[in-house]
Amino acid sequence: MRLHFVLPQLEPLFGMELAAALLIRELRAQGVEVSATVLSGSVPPTLDGLAIDALGLGTRITRLMEAVPPLRRRLRALPADVRIVASGLWGSVPVGAALAGSDRSFVAWEHSLLPERLRVDGRVRALARMARVRGLRPRLVVAVSDGVARTVGQLAPGQPVVTIPNLMPPRPFVPPREVADHERIRLLTAGAFRPIKNHCGALEALALLPANYHLTLAGDGAQRDLLHDRARTLGLADRTTFLGRVPGVAGLLAEADLLVHPSRAETFGFSLVEAAEAGLPVAALPVPAVDEMIPTFVPGTLAADTSPAALAEAILHLTGGGRPTVADFEKAWHARCAALDPTEVGRRWVEALR
Repeated sequence: MRLHFVLPQLEPLFGMELAAALLIRELRAQGVEVSATVLSGSVPPTLDGLAIDALGLGTRITRLMEAVPPLRRRLRALPADVRIVASGLWGSVPVGAALAGSDRSFVAWEHSLLPERLRVDGRVRALARMARVRGLRPRLVVAVSDGVARTVGQLAPGQPVVTIPNLMPPRPFVPPREVADHERIRLLTAGAFRPIKNHCGALEALALLPANYHLTLAGDGAQRDLLHDRARTLGLADRTTFLGRVPGVAGLLAEADLLVHPSRAETFGFSLVEAAEAGLPVAALPVPAVDEMIPTFVPGTLAADTSPAALAEAILHLTGGGRPTVADFEKAWHARCAALDPTEVGRRWVEALR
């Protein structure tokens, strides 16, 4: 089998970019011949050994049109037996346009098409409408979660779709840690400061917690000033630490008592798995994709609803008598090893594409 991926970008190598790199390496390990085209940015040096070319386009929405002519030349020149996989709406829309009128089809790999994303992001709504046009539709959608699969089914009835989770390289089992010091309970959030990540919700939840709870926020983005102002307005200046963008969160996870994940929409949940691998439980909102991770793969608690009060209750539960046990962490670890195992995920991809 031969595959060619079309990826919107590969830098920074986090989230879905990391998922793509891991999947490509695993498929190669299983004997699949894999190549790729990246629309924007360059190829990280760590991926130099892979057959990846870059179009070097910008990141504005205009790249969707700019990508079509070079993709048309690139994809139509591929041998007939090469299957084409487009990553996300940013990849599938230009790929569909590039292949329109030809006898070639493609597979869409969808990560984040969820109700909340459609509600708050006009660009995603526009791309989703374009992707439903019959001439641009893929022959199959591979969704990384059942939540994404349901959304695809609602938007495009009759569209063939299969759920295959992202792979996660196995890690040794790490038992849970108890709260180190109940006089200062350390909460952590990590992620881009964007509205959909809902860091304001985390601050509002903190304001409802006792004064011994402290929140560290790792990340940066458009809402940086707003979040600083919100913390001051809520009287949380001495109970919050803003770190800015950090190169990695392993050290922060090792120091924290709980990961707070207030996001209203999540692509898959790599950060949740990282917390579980560090022996750290997670408090999160009950939203699609996240509700598939917690508690099956990640020990923790989903809030009763998406309000700050419900998130605060979940935090109290996990830092008190409801903290997950060693048995809970072992069960989640075994579930990850089975369902997210690279060999198993790669096998399911090959099976779906055949």
